[in-house]
Amino acid sequence: MNLENFGLSSKNLQPSRIRQLDINTSNQIAAGEVIERPSSALKELVENSIDAGANLIEIVYSNGGKSFLSVKDNGYGINKEDLSLALSRHATSKISTIGDLTTINSLGFRGEALASIGSVSELTIKSKFIEANETFEISSKYGELKQIKPSQYLEGTLIEIKNLFKSIPARLKFLKTDRAEGISILEVVKKLALSNPEISFKLYEIKEEGNPREILRLDESAGSHGLSKRIQEVLKNAFMENSHQVDYESENVKVTGYIGSPTFISGNANNCYFFVNGRFVRDRTLLRFVRLAYGDLLEKSGFPSAILFLNVPSEEIDVNVHPSKMEIKFKKLDLIRKCLKEAVRKSLNVERFGARSHLSKQAYSYFRKDPGFKNRERTDFSDNSRQSFNPGLALNLATKVDPKDGITLEDKHERSPENNRLGTPKAHLFKNFIVAQNDNELVIVDQHAAHERILYEKLKSQKYDQGIAIQELLVPEIVEFTSVEVDVIIEKKSIMKQLGLEIERFGPASICIRGIPAVLGDICPKTLLIDLLNDLENLNSLESLENKIDKVFSSMACHGSVRSGRILKYEEMDTLLREMENTPNSDQCNHGRPTYLKLDLEKINKLFGRT
Repeated sequence: MNLENFGLSSKNLQPSRIRQLDINTSNQIAAGEVIERPSSALKELVENSIDAGANLIEIVYSNGGKSFLSVKDNGYGINKEDLSLALSRHATSKISTIGDLTTINSLGFRGEALASIGSVSELTIKSKFIEANETFEISSKYGELKQIKPSQYLEGTLIEIKNLFKSIPARLKFLKTDRAEGISILEVVKKLALSNPEISFKLYEIKEEGNPREILRLDESAGSHGLSKRIQEVLKNAFMENSHQVDYESENVKVTGYIGSPTFISGNANNCYFFVNGRFVRDRTLLRFVRLAYGDLLEKSGFPSAILFLNVPSEEIDVNVHPSKMEIKFKKLDLIRKCLKEAVRKSLNVERFGARSHLSKQAYSYFRKDPGFKNRERTDFSDNSRQSFNPGLALNLATKVDPKDGITLEDKHERSPENNRLGTPKAHLFKNFIVAQNDNELVIVDQHAAHERILYEKLKSQKYDQGIAIQELLVPEIVEFTSVEVDVIIEKKSIMKQLGLEIERFGPASICIRGIPAVLGDICPKTLLIDLLNDLENLNSLESLENKIDKVFSSMACHGSVRSGRILKYEEMDTLLREMENTPNSDQCNHGRPTYLKLDLEKINKLFGRT
């Protein structure tokens, strides 16, 4: 190792003796494991308030919690005789022996938080025990305890922290801006509030002028609708409007909460909240399980929105993994994976059709008044010719199109009933979008994305039911490879058969394709074979064969679906809409993108200023 690369040299390294750190230094170092920033101190204090049975918690801070932070609750308080003990390390009322760690039902239990905070700040605790008539207080200045004395009367407990980390400049300089630390405090309060809707929370910030400014106010939300009301208050209506309720139980594991629709995604995991036995946890494993549960409904680069509560027997989890108590280990991880998978999929499939694909606020904002708009003659469809449309077959389309806007102009078509979920086709725009109308909504469908999902579900259904139906080619197609490549391809012959592709060796350096999946219709066999080989090579070798085949099906469906730029006749559009209505998960394509959007009449009227 070259020490000079690290700014060191062997000449600078001097031998030294091992020494015992003084108690104050060791306490301050240890405090850094529990208290990383003001928000982590706040988390510990609020969790103590929750454990104390409080139903009202008030929080005040200034300068991002660095100069001042207080938590006041109406819990059962601290006994006078326990006040000094509360500021001692490893002192707690939550457990008494190591065996109690297997049955922890409280948020706090390590007995480190108050002592850690007291060693790196000026800390004051004022508390009235529920069975006492007087209020007492105790203070600590960077680990130095003061005498207990009477204090101004209050109900519950008030804890004030001043000048956090002033005694540790190395830690203080790594704190973020006041605004960033304030945001972190707000996020901690939100997480604790989500898991405790029966508790009222008030959050205030003190600016330089000295007047507290209300940041957040959450009133008690008890009862059966308490959680949904609290979620609306914390995460606003957007999440609830695009979410599904979760309620699942199996083998003593219960999963409740809400999950977002597959199209309600973000670029990170910040909108995923996991609570295990009421405790907020950061767990990548749980996130991975949830993403896997969405399967092909979720965009690969996207993260779902979710608020999930797992209730697990306390003896089957270990919360003593990290001093922050935000990491957790499960004794039966496979069971947790199974329960999350089933819970999410059950919730997403409550309705076979009709996950919330209505226009989001963001999408709604794209609509704007255009002063340059010119009147156009309304187009409509009518005719008595109703030919069946096979979504798996390539079509020879000859439809009259307005070259300016791509609207199909058909006459005299018999309309399908407008009370169908996706309504009646009215127009074909930009050679890709079907515009339809039902009783009260305008529906815009991406034809390629919708057809892709239909084909994908048909392939999966055939595989699980009777096997992929193979359409024999009238003229087999010969594809040339190297002899080595042919050997590799023939090794995959059985997998190809499962995928609906019938092949055999044709000489030393050629493959004969005799059949392709019937559902794909008119598709180039050579291109299909090459793409399938590439897909199989690129898939993770650790994946199960079933998952591999499903992913290949997704690719096959993409190849076989009707392309953007292809003009559809009325009967083709109508049949595609009806196929969507009878296809599971048809509101998302195989890549997680929406296949359609809806705009109801009320919103349309608003767009035009009509009341």
